[in-house]
Amino acid sequence: MRKSFLFALSVLLLVPASRAGADRCDAPAPVCAAAKNVVMISSFEPVGSAVILEKGLLVTNRHMVADNPVVDVVLADGSKLKARVAPSDYPGDLVELLAPDIDAAPLPRNEKISPDTTLYVIGFDVGRGAVRVYAPGHLIAPKADTPLARLHHDARSLPGNSGGALVDATGALVGIIASGGEGRNEAIPVDALPRLHASSGPDKIEVSLGIGRAYRRCVERLDDARAARQRMSEGDAIKISAACLATGNRQLLDLAGQMFGTNRDLPRALEMLEASYRIDPNAPNALISLAVTYHIAGRFKDEIPILYRGLKLLPDEPQLLRLALQAGIWGGDRELADMAMRQIETRLPEMAPAARRFYDASPPPPRMKPPG
Repeated sequence: MRKSFLFALSVLLLVPASRAGADRCDAPAPVCAAAKNVVMISSFEPVGSAVILEKGLLVTNRHMVADNPVVDVVLADGSKLKARVAPSDYPGDLVELLAPDIDAAPLPRNEKISPDTTLYVIGFDVGRGAVRVYAPGHLIAPKADTPLARLHHDARSLPGNSGGALVDATGALVGIIASGGEGRNEAIPVDALPRLHASSGPDKIEVSLGIGRAYRRCVERLDDARAARQRMSEGDAIKISAACLATGNRQLLDLAGQMFGTNRDLPRALEMLEASYRIDPNAPNALISLAVTYHIAGRFKDEIPILYRGLKLLPDEPQLLRLALQAGIWGGDRELADMAMRQIETRLPEMAPAARRFYDASPPPPRMKPPG
C-alpha cells in the first residue's frame, strides 16, 4: 500500500538543492526565521517534517517513524543525512531524533496562548518540495484538561506537515503539528517536550519498539482494509481494534472508529471513538465522529452530553446543530432541541425552514438496517 508513496518520495528527494529549503515567506519576519528550524524527513511515513530543538536534537511525530530506528533528513541546502530515533515510552505522538551534525538556534517557546494568539504552521510542502509557512489561524477550542490533550486550531495545514512547527507571531514554538482535516487541525502543545525528553533513553528500547510496532500494525491494517473494498472479516476487525487501541493515538483511534462505522460495526466504532474522546474531549473531529456514531446507533441519550459540549465549543457547526435538533427531540431533551433551533435561526438562517418543519412535526427516528 505504501509503494506509490515511496515512489513519490524518490521524486521529492531529487528536487534541486535550491528548492529543498524554505519557500517564499509572507509572514512576520520572526515566523519566517523560525522556518530554519524545520526540515523534511522520511521514515515509516514517506514524507513529513521535524523541528530542530537544539544542536543534535529534533522532534517529530511517533506516527512518522513507527518502529523504524532511523529517519532520512533533508536539510535546507538539499543535503541528506540519517537521524536515530531516541527510544521512548512517552505515550503521546512524539519522538526525539538524534543527529549530531544538525544545528540551529533553539526556538523560544510559548506555553500560554489564547484564542487571540495568531498561529502559523511551518512544515514541508509536498507540492512545492520545500519547507513553507502557511496562512495563519487561531485556536478553535480550548485545550482540554487531560494529559494528552492537543491544541485545536484552524491555521492552514497540509499533508507533509506532520512533525512540523506551530508558532506564534513572534516565532515562538507553540506546538508540534500532529494531524487535522476539514479545517480543524491539531498540534501537540510545547509543554509536552520536557515530558518526552524525560521519557526517552536507551533503557526504553523494548517499550519503544512495542509502541512503534502497534503504530505500524494499526496503520498497515487500516490501509489493507481500505484497499480490500469489501466487508471486513471478524479476524481483521479484532486485529485492527487491538493494534489501534495499543497505540493510544487519538487520530488513529478516530480513523479506526470511522472504518468500523463504515462497516456498520457500531460496537467497535464506539469503542474506538469513546477511547479517543476520553483522551481529548475537546477534539472537534473526535467529538463530531462520536456524536454521529451514537446518532446512527439510535443512542440519542448517550449522544446528548456530547452535543452539549460540542455546541459550547463549536456553536456554528451545522452538523452538530442538525444532530442536536434531532437528538434533542428523539432523546427527550427538549431544552437541547430548543437551543439548537434558536442557534440555527440566529446563526444559520439558510437551514432554518427545514429545521423548523422538523421541530414542529418530527417523524419517528429511523431504524438502522442490519449489516450485510
